[in-house]
Amino acid sequence: MDGRKANAETTQAALRAAGRRLFGELGFEKTALGALCAEAGVTTGALYHHFGDKKGLFAAVAEELDAALVLVVQAAMAQATQSGATPWEAFLAGIDAFLAAAQDAQARRIGLTDAPAVLGTQGWLEIRERQGLGAMVRTVEGLQAAGAMPVGDTRLRARLILGLLYGALEALDHDSRPWDQALPDARALLHAMLAGLLTGMPGFS
Repeated sequence: MDGRKANAETTQAALRAAGRRLFGELGFEKTALGALCAEAGVTTGALYHHFGDKKGLFAAVAEELDAALVLVVQAAMAQATQSGATPWEAFLAGIDAFLAAAQDAQARRIGLTDAPAVLGTQGWLEIRERQGLGAMVRTVEGLQAAGAMPVGDTRLRARLILGLLYGALEALDHDSRPWDQALPDARALLHAMLAGLLTGMPGFS
C-alpha cells in the first residue's frame, strides 16, 4: 500500500510540474494532453486517473501556485519579524514578497489570465479562498491582537486586502512599462492604501 501511495504521489507531482511549465509557457488551450503526459513520463490514463482531465490538472496546478505564494509571504513575514520588524512592518514585507514573486510571467499567465477563464470566476475564487484567504485571516487576527489593526470582521478585511493584491497584479500586468519599472509605483500606492487599515484611521473602528 505504501509503495502504491508513493508511486501515486510521484506521478501526481510529475504531472503538476509538467502542467506548471506547459500551461505557463503555452497557455491552457494550446497545451496538448499528450505533451503533458510525455513531459511527465506517464500515460494519458494516469492523468485521467489522478486528475480527471486536463482541466482537473490545471486546477491542481493553479492551487499549488497559490499555496506556494502563501508560503513565500509567510517566510518573508517570519524573516522580518526575526529581524526586529513590527507586526505591521512584517505584514508589509509579506506584501512586497507577494509582489516580487508575481514577477514570474508564467505564474501570472496561469493565475491571472487562464484560471478565471478555465475554472470560472467562482472556481478560481474558491481556490484562492482555500489558500490565500485562510492565511490572510490569520494574518489579520495577528495584527489585531498586536494592536496594529482595529478589532472587527477579520474575513472582510482579509478579502479586501486580497482584492487589493490581485488588483495590483492585474494593473501591473496591463502597465505599458516593464514590470520592474512599474513595480515601485504600484508598491508605494498599495502600501498607502493598506495604511488605511491601521489603528486610529477613521472609518475602520
